[in-house]
Amino acid sequence: MAVPCRIPALVALVACGCSRHSGESQERASAEAAGDAAVAVEVTDASATTTSGELDARGDAGNVREIIALSSPAPVYTATEWPPKDPLKASEERKGVTRLGYLRKGSRVPIKAGPIAKSNCPEGGWFELEAGGFVCAKYATLDPTHKELKHAPHEPWLDKPLPYDYGLNLTPGTPLYRRAPLRKERKEYEKTLAIGKGAKASELAKKLKESGEALPAYLKEEAVSDKPKVGFHELKGESDLIAERMLRGFYVSLDSKQQAFSGTFWRTVSGYYTPKDHLLVHEGKTEFQGVRLDAPDETRKLPLAWIVGSKAKQYALTTKDGEKKAKKGEPVERFSIVSLTGKKEKVDDRYWFYEAEGGFWLRNDHVAVVKLPKVPEGVKPGEKWIDVDITDESLVAFEGDKPVYATVVSTGRHDADPAKDHTTVQGSFRIREKHVTDTMDDDSAADATYKIEDVPWVMYFEKSYALHGAFWHSSFGRERSHGCVNLTPFDARNIFHWVGPTLPKGWHGVAANPSNPGTRVVVHK
Repeated sequence: MAVPCRIPALVALVACGCSRHSGESQERASAEAAGDAAVAVEVTDASATTTSGELDARGDAGNVREIIALSSPAPVYTATEWPPKDPLKASEERKGVTRLGYLRKGSRVPIKAGPIAKSNCPEGGWFELEAGGFVCAKYATLDPTHKELKHAPHEPWLDKPLPYDYGLNLTPGTPLYRRAPLRKERKEYEKTLAIGKGAKASELAKKLKESGEALPAYLKEEAVSDKPKVGFHELKGESDLIAERMLRGFYVSLDSKQQAFSGTFWRTVSGYYTPKDHLLVHEGKTEFQGVRLDAPDETRKLPLAWIVGSKAKQYALTTKDGEKKAKKGEPVERFSIVSLTGKKEKVDDRYWFYEAEGGFWLRNDHVAVVKLPKVPEGVKPGEKWIDVDITDESLVAFEGDKPVYATVVSTGRHDADPAKDHTTVQGSFRIREKHVTDTMDDDSAADATYKIEDVPWVMYFEKSYALHGAFWHSSFGRERSHGCVNLTPFDARNIFHWVGPTLPKGWHGVAANPSNPGTRVVVHK
């Protein structure tokens, strides 16, 4: 797509799907650079979560020791060395050293050995992980009472559709404080927020403008109808207390509720404090889920239709004077799944109708149809691969030539204007890296500046194009995204734990390498 991105990542990215935040990504591993130097990673399914209590008990028995990550990210390397900035000028011991993945602050990971004393990690040496790879003691500790862990976020929920709770910011300019503020500090820093019943940011912006006072960047969009762009640099905190300001519509991931003398705050997963009253906490619910076609008790098979229109009806097709006519019948519930015969008819040269096994017909603008796609050349027996159809907005997961999971998705919006065209990239790719969560943001998109912290179940397959969960909309079966393939959080989690590279226990992100390869993803019209 044509939109430029600010995306330091596991690899250098020059084109854009969903824009990635520049925080944790800067420390992540390069899958392409891993090559034959990658160490073997034990591919234990991370969804089989062991609680920290169980790990502690095993440690007490002398069977397992574990480290706790002190920072986000805590990078995992292929050796007890730092990757070279310039591989061509690397010393012999640093040649081929890459990042395998990373841990997030507070996560617990079993170790095989360590600390291994070495001068290049003076903070305490290196820890060798049971799953493979090494972590410098600068980023991890054996001490669960370490002061840096006092405010560590809870570990992500791997057994739920969403790994964290999320809050939607409702007020332009809501601050992210570095600590809980005092009352006088809140009064000072929140005086230009639209607070109180009936308060409107647009009216506040107008009042400030008329009085000649400086208009904060976060009120620019409220002051005029043409909605000028607000850059992230304009939202940086104006004091040491404030890390940044949020625009209306930003999402933050939430760790815990905190009570202070100045009010109630949410502490975010990133460690900031934001006033509770300005957030709408997302209510997680699963409106529909994909079909496990290989389940023992599953009788449905492709093609299947997901009802995505809110006014979908059953139709009866009749022929009168040689012309096909469609007659409306009973309504069909949105997101229900209907088995199809594979037959379709066109009526009035306008709509296609699909025949359901129940004897009625469904209109094409009310459904997203998942068909059995063609198996690409070179797929081995039992090999996992994914087919994404951006015309039908469908996804089918395969093992060899056998479909095992099917669902509907939202891919990138197409537009004749190149600046607004977010069409999902097409081709045959492999999943390059996986992240339990990854923050996505962009202040250069033609529609609006956006930021969503900790987007769940992210699987990058080409530059910044990814499969990932989307909890902020329910437009599945329709184009919607900035280029990525959006799935319901339920479906995204299922696909995340099924595809390679496998995420070792306790890790937050992993890069593909020869011993832990990524699953093939085929995207087409």
